[in-house]
Amino acid sequence: MNLAENVNTTSPAVLRDLIRTEKERRAASASLYEFVKQSWPVVEPGVRFIESWHIEEICEHLMAVSDSEIQKLLINIPPRHSKSTIVSVMWPMWEWLTQPDQKFLCASYSGNLSIRDNLKARRLVQSPWYQERWGHMFKLSGDQNAKQRFENDKTGYRLATSVGGTATGEGGSRLILDDPHSAQEAQSDTIRESALDWFDMVWSTRLNDPRNDAMVTIMQRLHDRDISGHILDDIGGWEHLMIPAEWDGVPRRSVLGVYDPRQVEGELICPERFGEKEITELKQLLGTYGTAGQLQQDPTPSEGGILRTQYFELWPHDQGLPPFEYILQSYDCAFTEKTTGDPTACTVWAMFTHEGERGVMLIDAWSEHLTYPDLRARAIKDWNTEYGGMSKDSPYSRARRPDRILVEAKASGQSLLQDLRLAKVPAVGYNPHNADKVSRAHQAAPILELGMVWIPESKKNPGHRVSWANDFYNELTKFPVAAHDDYVDTFTQAMIYLKNDHWFELPQAMDIDEPIKPDKPRVNPYAV
Repeated sequence: MNLAENVNTTSPAVLRDLIRTEKERRAASASLYEFVKQSWPVVEPGVRFIESWHIEEICEHLMAVSDSEIQKLLINIPPRHSKSTIVSVMWPMWEWLTQPDQKFLCASYSGNLSIRDNLKARRLVQSPWYQERWGHMFKLSGDQNAKQRFENDKTGYRLATSVGGTATGEGGSRLILDDPHSAQEAQSDTIRESALDWFDMVWSTRLNDPRNDAMVTIMQRLHDRDISGHILDDIGGWEHLMIPAEWDGVPRRSVLGVYDPRQVEGELICPERFGEKEITELKQLLGTYGTAGQLQQDPTPSEGGILRTQYFELWPHDQGLPPFEYILQSYDCAFTEKTTGDPTACTVWAMFTHEGERGVMLIDAWSEHLTYPDLRARAIKDWNTEYGGMSKDSPYSRARRPDRILVEAKASGQSLLQDLRLAKVPAVGYNPHNADKVSRAHQAAPILELGMVWIPESKKNPGHRVSWANDFYNELTKFPVAAHDDYVDTFTQAMIYLKNDHWFELPQAMDIDEPIKPDKPRVNPYAV
């Protein structure tokens, strides 16, 4: 309904609604931040919008891109702060209000994530809220209205792709790269370098007009040599909006001036949305390395110090062993007698509960160069080894042998895995998929840093770990620059297996851009 045409024929109540809608329309058209506030219940129904300076700053910098003040913008911000919703969903549809011919090419590490945001953007445009205010500006093309791509009748479109995708024949006036790495894949040198090559040789060549079009990259930092590190250290020329979860005392400026208003070290971005409790849980989940990168946007080099051995707990000898609830043997296999190559390593881990807290104890460790027949015989013999309880009077004092044998299902371990199963030994294969040794170490590190991993105290040398654990301990200390990493492999695969089998009560991993739901969701009046 046109306000000017109906001012004399409309009831006062309806007229007030028309005036209010027109004011909102004008405000949202002029300000991305106003557009975000108004469109929030459409895009995120049931999620309360919390006003915050960081959202305003992101919007101001995106508007500077729209006004050609910034051509290349890099935004680093922790997960769960609405970055994808604002940058990948709302901003493109706001630009279409005045520039419906803009062509958006959007990519994430996962094609599913890209398509998710494409669907959100399309639903926003099709919503009654959007159509009532700007439906006259353009129409969606019926023949180009799919999950991966939708177009309007002014030649504008939004196309979703994934990192590594060829994007053959496709270009854009706006390139949005949103979370180009997954947390796990970023720790793989091979996968990460492949992403950098794709960024240089494919993605960066997709601008329709390199002199006037724009690129926006928004992500959490995952590695010192991720795409953000590549942009900052190797390429240059990008405006950098960097927002750590906890203020580190460093004042930061962009072309728009000082953008971080916090003045107290440790102050959070938006405590009402993501407070101390959530930050603490996320720190526990991420560990030291992940916290530095994903929360503080300042990843330290990954060489050394991943498995911080100072976090090992020492189980007092005079307490005796606790009652074991579950025992896992973990093997890293190498079939050879040559002392110059990698040995076969085995560690044995026992789950227990101490003072209401779950823990895991290293109860055996050995490393040796063995031929395959000798290894097979030793593995079967070790499986029959019994590990006892805490005391003769304990109801758990009955000794028990390992409940599970874990063998990495690689070439050298497949034979052992098959033969153990034939011998009725409860062996399972561990498949790391694309996770390399460093990546697996990062996955295991939070369990260690939470104080859940124990080593028995030496009887002969009180205050120190048992002597048979020294080689294991020293190898972890030096990883990944040590000559051997066989013990490291047994440790990381055991911790990952136990975590996946729910033996550890860790904070649950959070979707990169999953909104936080309030206790009582609001009714969305614009649901479509």
